[in-house]
Amino acid sequence: MKDYIKDSKFLNENAIEFGNGRIEAILIPALGSNLLSLKSKKKGIELLRTPKTLADYNKAPILYGMPILFPPNRIEDGIFTYKETTYTFPINEGEKHNHIHGFLHDKPWKVLKKEVSEEGIVIITEFLSKDFPDLYKYFPRDFKVNMTYSLLEEEMNIKMEIHNMGSESFPWGAGYHTIFNFPLVPESTYLDCQIDMPVNTQWELNERSLPTGKFTRMDMGEIQKRLVGEGRKYDDIFSHDAVNNSINEAILTDTKAGMQVRYQADQYFKYWVLFNKAGFLCPEPYTWLTNAPNLDIPAEITGLQELPPGETIQLNTKLTVKEI
Repeated sequence: MKDYIKDSKFLNENAIEFGNGRIEAILIPALGSNLLSLKSKKKGIELLRTPKTLADYNKAPILYGMPILFPPNRIEDGIFTYKETTYTFPINEGEKHNHIHGFLHDKPWKVLKKEVSEEGIVIITEFLSKDFPDLYKYFPRDFKVNMTYSLLEEEMNIKMEIHNMGSESFPWGAGYHTIFNFPLVPESTYLDCQIDMPVNTQWELNERSLPTGKFTRMDMGEIQKRLVGEGRKYDDIFSHDAVNNSINEAILTDTKAGMQVRYQADQYFKYWVLFNKAGFLCPEPYTWLTNAPNLDIPAEITGLQELPPGETIQLNTKLTVKEI
C-alpha cells in the first residue's frame, strides 16, 4: 500500500491518520500533538496504549500515546530559580506537592504541514507560547516548539525543535511519556517479554519521587530480572555513560507476538525513566534529570541547559517496528 494521510475523527477530535503498508498512526493536534496510536498493520497489533473513549482519556491524559513533556517529570514544590528569574508551576501532584510533566501535553497545537512524498510522510505541528498568555505566569519567556513526524516504511522519526523567540535565555528540559502496551498482545505474559536499555546507573529517589543526588551503578539485567521475575512496579530514573559505545535506545520485545520496538534517542537524552503498571510500560527519554534546576549537582551531569535568544535546539528520537 502506498503512503497516505487522511483527516479523520478520533475521540471526537480532529485527527490525522497516516500510514503505509506496514504502519498506521493517529495524531491528535488538539490533544497536545499526541501520537495516540501506532499500529503494526500486518500483525494488527496496537503498540501504544490508546484510549477507547474520550472519558477514558480525560481521566489520565498522560497515560495514553506519546505525551510531549516540557519540562519533563517533577519540579519540587513547583518552583525553581534560574539566573535571578523564578519559574513557578502549578502543583498538579498534590500528595507529593510537586509539579509534574510541564504544559505542552494538554494544549492544542497547530498543523503546519501534511505531506506525502517519495521520502515518505511528513507532518509538522507547532506550539507558540504567545498563543497562551496564561503561561507567562509560570514560564515568563517567549518560545516556539515544532514537532516533525516522519514515517518511512517501519521507521517513525520524531523531531522536536525548541526555539527561543524572546530576548533572554531560558533553561530547558524535554522528554516524552511514551506508553507502550506491554505485553504487546493480551495472550502474552511478561515471561514472553523483554526490555533492554544501555543504562548503568540508577538514581536514588526520596518519598516525593525526587532524586536525592545519590546513585548506584547497576546491571541492566537486574531490571529485566525484577520486571519479569518479581513483577516489580517501576517509577525509577536511570542514566547511561555511552555504555560500551552502545546506541541510546530502549528495546521492547514480545516473542509470542513476534514483534519488537526499538526506541532510539539522540545524545541529548541522557536519562531514561522507567514507569509501569499492569498492561503497560513507559520507557521515557529525558534530556535532564528530574528536578534538575533544584539539584546541587553540576549542570553537565543533570542535563540542565540554557537556550540563548534567537537560537534553536533540535532533539531526535526514532521508533522502529520490526517483526521477529
